[in-house]
Amino acid sequence: MLVNSYHHQGVKRLAQRFVPMAFGPDGLVEGFYDPDAYNPDEGKFIMGLQFHPERMRKPNSDEFDYPGCPSAYQEFVKAVIAYQKRLNSSTDAPKSLKLDQELEKKREVIVRSFSVARNLYAGGREVHPSKKSELEAGAEFLESNTALSLQQEKRLKQMGATVRNASVYMSRLKLNEERASLARKAIEKMSVENISDLMSFYRTMGQICSEVLDKKLQGIVNELGP
Repeated sequence: MLVNSYHHQGVKRLAQRFVPMAFGPDGLVEGFYDPDAYNPDEGKFIMGLQFHPERMRKPNSDEFDYPGCPSAYQEFVKAVIAYQKRLNSSTDAPKSLKLDQELEKKREVIVRSFSVARNLYAGGREVHPSKKSELEAGAEFLESNTALSLQQEKRLKQMGATVRNASVYMSRLKLNEERASLARKAIEKMSVENISDLMSFYRTMGQICSEVLDKKLQGIVNELGP
């Protein structure tokens, strides 16, 4: 359906789960919903509106330019009432999920893995070799989770790789710090004249690198053409 548009921002690309249902005059998505999670009779309602249904009401009238506008409100109210009825009719307290010993042990290993990764990033310390196997468990869990959208799965795999490579990152960081410390100690032993010459040398090298880089970039631009 075609609706009004009063915004300078909008949805550029919808997530895979959503379906567009309303567009502005310029083609911009102004309304969408989730067909797999939309059933007002069961208290399920996921709908996004960017346009203004209330501004499509005809002057001094209860009629709308598009009959579907009041339906958005009516279906929302229906979903709220249905959901409230479900809550009121639920008399059984939710039971906590009980795992067998094997699954419980796996859960504890994964939780421990995440705890190690969190402490590693929070404390900025190098991971002990004995902890690497614990990090591996959390990484494998994140990378093996497939009951998600492609975007969520990709994000979790990236998180798993981050956890897996945490020790490597910390080792490199420590190595860079050691190199910087050694360089500082070496320079502190140099005379003022030597330090001045060294600064002049690196300043010259920086200018040369900048000039060469500009020429190379300009060459690439010329090859691409207009």
